[in-house]
Amino acid sequence: MQSNCVLFRIIGEDLQNVDPRGEVIKVLFGIDEVVDRFADHIYRAAYSYLGDSHEAEDVVSDVLMKYFSVCEELDIQSDEHLKAWLLRTAINRCKDIVRSARWKRSAELKDVHKAEFSWSEDELDVERALCKLPEKYRTVIYLYYYEEYKTEEIAHVLCLPKGTVVSRLKRARDKLRDELADHGKEMSV
Repeated sequence: MQSNCVLFRIIGEDLQNVDPRGEVIKVLFGIDEVVDRFADHIYRAAYSYLGDSHEAEDVVSDVLMKYFSVCEELDIQSDEHLKAWLLRTAINRCKDIVRSARWKRSAELKDVHKAEFSWSEDELDVERALCKLPEKYRTVIYLYYYEEYKTEEIAHVLCLPKGTVVSRLKRARDKLRDELADHGKEMSV
């Protein structure tokens, strides 16, 4: 599948181009670039939200297909802006899946197999505790700890006030601490 998107490869710099008049030229990324740089981030966000590897893979496909169907219409000016757009789209797709009748009819999610990811028992306990959090808390925890976004950036991605993000982060930490304390685990945040 060939995309009409133009691929700019500038290593170690912001992915922006300026025309002779000093205006920023819209930056479009090619399919290989987007898949190589962002598919793993999309997958991890979807997996942390849904807890199911097959559904997460479907979300990656859906998000990438959506990007390439609308890439020329988007006003993406940097790789960080593109990453934020892809993650926001992935989170929205996850919300659609969770609201779907198919998801509601499916059996309760099974625990992740330890051998599949070579996770320790402690890591599995944290994963289980994360899965028990309400979606609004899981999302901010994922973006803060796994994607290393600052609270201001999370607020922008989720279209929330910064104060809301900060309080959700605190409540999520408290809930995780309580959940892990019930299992005799200590959490340092």
